[in-house]
Amino acid sequence: MDKRTNGVNLICKDKELSNKIINDLNAFKPVAMNFFGIQNLSRNFNIKIYDNLENFINFVTFDGEQPRRYHIGTVATARDGFAHILSPELYLKDAHHTNCTYDDYIKTLKHEFVHVCHEEILKDKNIMPPLLMEGIATRLAGQTKYANKVNKIECSAEDLICNFYSTKKSYAYAYEIMGYLINNTSHENLLNLLSEPQKANVKKLIEDTNIFLKKYNKTTENEMHN
Repeated sequence: MDKRTNGVNLICKDKELSNKIINDLNAFKPVAMNFFGIQNLSRNFNIKIYDNLENFINFVTFDGEQPRRYHIGTVATARDGFAHILSPELYLKDAHHTNCTYDDYIKTLKHEFVHVCHEEILKDKNIMPPLLMEGIATRLAGQTKYANKVNKIECSAEDLICNFYSTKKSYAYAYEIMGYLINNTSHENLLNLLSEPQKANVKKLIEDTNIFLKKYNKTTENEMHN
């Protein structure tokens, strides 16, 4: 089934699931669009849902002439203007997502929608460093599974700039760095940074976030003992 509504293009064989996803995303759209200060999208948010794991793996591992490695736990990927994702049934069967719910599933799609909105304000769409893009996507999508996973950023700025997707705990680091920015930066300045993420001083962000986390953890500890 190919369903189009309000800028969302959904390819899914399950009509009931299609309607549910569309309704959930339509409820979330104003949140993301208002955050970025945009009224319209220049392209649709395209989603393809896979109910066959083998087909999904074949798609993920083949990118033109360059084969890609399939990482166990991969349940979604973005390519060719589409968010490709497993069906909720397969998503929840994945060994890395056995404790997840449909709410976690829809948050994954919200995460991808945030990327679509973020692209609208990028001054150079050919430069999209992942750190701040993944940070704001995890935060706006409400992916609290990344919260409180780390007490300190324990990797280099180079890791987060050049090797983000192969760096352990990178999404948790991005979540915390964005939390620091949201709490310590005006909305206007944050949007300016998000529009040119390549200009971010990642080394300083790591230092400032670690100070923020240390202060937060100390405050939380004191509150627990009072």
